[in-house]
Amino acid sequence: MTLDFEKDDRPPYIQAAELLRQDIRSGRLEPGDRLPSARTLQDRYGVASSTIQNALRLLKNEGLIYSVQGRGSFVRNSLAPAETPASEFIREFFEPALEKPASAEGAQSHDLTPSPLHSDEFNTLAQAIQELTGIVAAMTDQVSKLQQQIADQGKTSE
Repeated sequence: MTLDFEKDDRPPYIQAAELLRQDIRSGRLEPGDRLPSARTLQDRYGVASSTIQNALRLLKNEGLIYSVQGRGSFVRNSLAPAETPASEFIREFFEPALEKPASAEGAQSHDLTPSPLHSDEFNTLAQAIQELTGIVAAMTDQVSKLQQQIADQGKTSE
């Protein structure tokens, strides 16, 4: 089912997200189900890879799905974490750990990879950390590029 660009003037990623949203809300895709691969969705909707990535990002931001690197995207079991404001959710999640700081010797390393085996709360937080890490990396890259442009402009004006 390709998207109908003539009848719908919304951006393609919004149209694709809407079709997936309908599948989730109607129960065609149930909590815990893996979404079709990005390549399958590209073929199904007749759009580019970036369009599908944007559609999936939109659904993640809405709290309908989460992704596990190397495994795909899954329908969220519960919408509760996405409905909680981020600061409240993070405070609620971390408050117990902050009350009892771990000693340096007893501190444990935690794997922050989302998985269908983890709770929705854990997956929401892990996904947020992954996304923030990506945003920080992109911003760092942009700053480096801007610094280089400024340095290049300084050289040409001399």
